Amino acid sequence: MKAIINWLIEPYHIVRSEFQTFASLKKQESTPKEEKMRIYQLQVFNILLLVVYSLFFIAFFVYIGMIFIVKWYALSGIIVGLVMMSVIKFIQKKRYLKRRNAFIKNDPTLIES
Repeated sequence: MKAIINWLIEPYHIVRSEFQTFASLKKQESTPKEEKMRIYQLQVFNILLLVVYSLFFIAFFVYIGMIFIVKWYALSGIIVGLVMMSVIKFIQKKRYLKRRNAFIKNDPTLIES
């Protein structure tokens, strides 16, 4: 049960740690203004990603509740919610985190493989 809960709330933990990382980067005096602007862009991206994930997260539980009312028709909403949450997590973990530092520094050679 704990593994399922951790899977569902993992994007929230990632975004929280990202905001802590961004806060420390912005506080450094050696960070140029262009990099601070890119950090703000990444913060907005993280917020929007979390909003979209939250919509599917809430819909997932709404459809679980609806399964008792409309029976198996609500199963389609549960499946779509799980697929979309998995896609968002994949984008966040496999794409975004590998390219974050390259975007901040504006250097494509920093993309992690």
